[in-house]
Amino acid sequence: MPTSIEEANSIMEIMDDFLDADDARELTARLEHEVGQGTDNDSLKVSLEMLKELYRIRPEVEKKTF
Repeated sequence: MPTSIEEANSIMEIMDDFLDADDARELTARLEHEVGQGTDNDSLKVSLEMLKELYRIRPEVEKKTF
């Protein structure tokens, strides 16, 4: 079963604690490309596509400052 939108949002919240928006976009794009496109696991494939798309369309509302 693929990741639900609620689960994807939870994953994004955790990733946002550690990565800025650009790094998160690059990470999800690379995971989808290098793992998702090569797997026979349809659930993983769909989940990685979902995360990649959510970060791709997400507006960069706030910049993290440390």
